[in-house]
Amino acid sequence: MSVQNVVLGQLVRRRGYGYELRDRLRELFSDVLGLSDTAVYPALEALERKGLIVEVEREPARREERWSNPRVVYEATPEGRSHFRRWMAEPARKAPLREELHMKLMIAEPEDVPALIEALRKVEDECRAQLRKIIEHPLDADRNPRAQTPAFGPTLVQDGVISHLQTTMEWAQRSRSALLQHSERSTAGAAAGARRNRP
Repeated sequence: MSVQNVVLGQLVRRRGYGYELRDRLRELFSDVLGLSDTAVYPALEALERKGLIVEVEREPARREERWSNPRVVYEATPEGRSHFRRWMAEPARKAPLREELHMKLMIAEPEDVPALIEALRKVEDECRAQLRKIIEHPLDADRNPRAQTPAFGPTLVQDGVISHLQTTMEWAQRSRSALLQHSERSTAGAAAGARRNRP
């Protein structure tokens, strides 16, 4: 996901400052989608360097917040608005499949099978936990009724996240079962070979 474009989109809607943008993104994305709180400030710096946003106001740091920085309010430039609209019109890129577990499965040796079975079990458990979390706390649960975003987005994204988690969990179960069968065949084959080699 292009964090810069997401931050830019929030500034196209209305101006804002770092901390407030972080809260808006947290409300919008929940923690289910894994958008880091710390991603906002580097995105703002990059957008400003590119001329897509501009500083419109700077409030001095408050006395009671001794270590705080000044509050800098940004808004999208006309070029930033055009850039955002072009990004929205582009086809979405599919991230390449480079999960670490997939790579491990591709290069695994027979002695790695027990560890891979356990890793697949953990994937199943993580998917179950995330499914429970999103079902118990839907993406639009904290939605501000006055929010300026359409209500259909969170519903569609939640459906996609649930489908992805369910599919991943099913894949992990099938893969674990296949590895268990492979391990059992290998063990049975090794035992038969040992019997044949006895004097």
